[in-house]
Amino acid sequence: MTVVNAEVRLGRLLPLADPDRDLRIAESAAAKVLRRAADDIPGVKAATCRLTPAEDDDGTKRVAVTLTVVAGLDRPLPNRIDEVRRSVLYAAERTIGLRVAAVDVTVTDLLDPSPPTGPTGSGPHTPGGT
Repeated sequence: MTVVNAEVRLGRLLPLADPDRDLRIAESAAAKVLRRAADDIPGVKAATCRLTPAEDDDGTKRVAVTLTVVAGLDRPLPNRIDEVRRSVLYAAERTIGLRVAAVDVTVTDLLDPSPPTGPTGSGPHTPGGT
């Protein structure tokens, strides 16, 4: 039963872009790689990643990626989201080998822009107390 439960947690198996072989990757493994690709963009933290099988008109199997992130506003948000989309698309196609139909990114929250202060909040911390 443990083996069956572990297999269910993997999520669905998604087809990889290899027409000669029937290669697949677990949705949970692919989502982890794609969340990391979003996290690689400064000022962005990935929250969720869902992958849904999609198919072109010609029958080519693809995957639609839906990602939610939190992002900072220290740079224009549309530019930052474009970077996330490019990073996720690159990771999906080049690192994993998925054919991607779309990458939809939704910002669900904003990162706090204030820099952390010292222990007392009164200025920079100096080691040794002096």
